[in-house]
Amino acid sequence: METSLDRRGFLKTLAIGSVVAAGAGLAGCAPQQKGGASAVTTSGTGLPEAWDEECDVVVVGSGYAGLSAAYEASKAGADTMIVEKMSTIGGNSAIADGDFAVCMSSAQKAKGIEDSVDKYVADMMTAGLGLNDEAKCRVLAEKSNDTWEWTRSELGVEWDVDEKGEVNVIPYGGHNTVRTIHPALGHGSAMTVPLTSKLDEMGVPMKTNRMVVKFFRDETGRVMGIQVNEKAKGNDPATGDPRYIKANKGVVLASGGFGKDVAWRMQHDPHLDDTVDCTNQDGATAEALAAAMKAGALAVHLDWIQLGPWCSPDETGYGKGPSYIDANVAYGMSIDPQTGKRIVSELADRRVYSNAIVENGVPLLQIVDEQNIPKWNFEANLQPAIDAGITKKFATIDEVIAAYSLPDEFKAQFARYNGYVESGVDEEFGKMIPKDAKPLGAGPYYITRIWPKVHHTMGGVKTNMDAQVLDVDLKPIPGFYAAGEATGGVHGACRLGSCATADCLVNGRLAGQMAAKDSAAQ
Repeated sequence: METSLDRRGFLKTLAIGSVVAAGAGLAGCAPQQKGGASAVTTSGTGLPEAWDEECDVVVVGSGYAGLSAAYEASKAGADTMIVEKMSTIGGNSAIADGDFAVCMSSAQKAKGIEDSVDKYVADMMTAGLGLNDEAKCRVLAEKSNDTWEWTRSELGVEWDVDEKGEVNVIPYGGHNTVRTIHPALGHGSAMTVPLTSKLDEMGVPMKTNRMVVKFFRDETGRVMGIQVNEKAKGNDPATGDPRYIKANKGVVLASGGFGKDVAWRMQHDPHLDDTVDCTNQDGATAEALAAAMKAGALAVHLDWIQLGPWCSPDETGYGKGPSYIDANVAYGMSIDPQTGKRIVSELADRRVYSNAIVENGVPLLQIVDEQNIPKWNFEANLQPAIDAGITKKFATIDEVIAAYSLPDEFKAQFARYNGYVESGVDEEFGKMIPKDAKPLGAGPYYITRIWPKVHHTMGGVKTNMDAQVLDVDLKPIPGFYAAGEATGGVHGACRLGSCATADCLVNGRLAGQMAAKDSAAQ
């Protein structure tokens, strides 16, 4: 299959380093009648001569991390505002699968699944090549269950259940224990929508079309506020109308990653040019991160950029493929159509799986029969994938062989794989075979081509255990907090799938709580 990706050069680099719209609102952060932004100049300290708006906590970004930070800050009594660059609320979180890696949950216990904090941390560290901040991984493991229960009790999020009415727990690539829980709604808006509704009830303004281009620090080094450019064109920080917002307690950076920013990602991996597609929404660019660095924030791990291996080359962007494909990796097999053979464990972590596909040079074929497609995935995601033209249905395996001109070796591979499912041991690649997996049967079969796309940027600003942003001297910057994909160090070389939800919610809540308690500002 043709691809414009220079796989040899790309793989070398990988191996080495590799939506609810909200109006402005009048509650909180009331405009200050001190003159328009266009007339504002900076004082000798570098601060604006006048602020257009003022509040206690300003949150930059409206994905899981930003929304949960604003929720906790407001709940703690802080006058809070969200500023969002795009015209809608939710960021990448709203279009994500919403899958949540939860350690020692009631859902696991109900199914007799053993787990531990140490196992969770070990899986994260293995995927991250040991570059992770282990203490932060441990916090995610320790707080994941309480945070998941919080989504149920406080936000009212519903999670997928089985025929017995028990919450489903699903296998996920790179996890050596089954611990991932899937929202009943099927995507991240299961959390962004109720969080947005809660914030609306609390009177927290969520001001869209506001790009953050500067963080202001006073003579003591404290972050005092931000400059936003209203109605900036595209992702150009040189456009838009400037406004200055003072934060009396703190600023929380939750702007997400820069996967959609081709110029930025190419500085860290030149092979990730515009021929390499990306799953992110258009706002996943680097302006806020760059502004934080200009203000003295230390950035780490910027050259570790993750590809999602469960994407389809037959559509652009995130599309309909990932939600369907990713849920099948545990229950089917993926083969090289040239040889008819598997090349990697389908449940390998994203770095290992993506590297194997790119090194192989052509899209793999994911093969799964109807009985092995999880019920929730069959009902929610299969038909959209078929309608999008990325998944094909065949009555028998012989029809699959004919359609893709698979070599004779495929039949032998097919038989071997079924043997591994029956025995529960993958003798070729060590894939964890789920207990509910069945040998591939008579059909019908569903076939999808898979090829990696840029998905997550592991790098961002460095934070301490209190979510405070650190400067280049490894000292906390007063009044400056961060959470989610805007931070670096948590996931190391490769984020383990479904741990992003834990990261964003656990650290988002923490950042909001800490910012609300910050009382050093004058």
